[in-house]
Amino acid sequence: MAVEVDQAALAGAAVAGVIAISSAEGRYEPFETVTGVVLAILLAAYYRPSTPEKGRDEAVKALTPSAVVALVASLVASSVVDWATMSGRLHVFGRNSLGTSWALSLFWLIAFVGAYIALRYHWGAKRRRSRSPTQ
Repeated sequence: MAVEVDQAALAGAAVAGVIAISSAEGRYEPFETVTGVVLAILLAAYYRPSTPEKGRDEAVKALTPSAVVALVASLVASSVVDWATMSGRLHVFGRNSLGTSWALSLFWLIAFVGAYIALRYHWGAKRRRSRSPTQ
């Protein structure tokens, strides 16, 4: 039996979870990482963005799932990045919560670009597989 999953609602729930955790006061704890892993598992199990037509539509539609994946990945990495900045191992960012915010923002940007490229490649490969050999 197939279960229909509202893709926008699932992505919205993931974003709401990340916002609820990130808005709490204080340093990132290991529990935030566990919560991020659970959200990542949830997205991996049920989130299947439809393959858009090639061109501008594909480029625009890849933005949202890439942003959500990067946000959840940032939550997964939050306690490690917090530890690294506060202990001085990422001394470029400073040993304070602002340094952690900057480091997580950079992590999000890198994860976003990686997810965007991977999703565009996946959609292209999916289109290539779906073509008949006579075309």
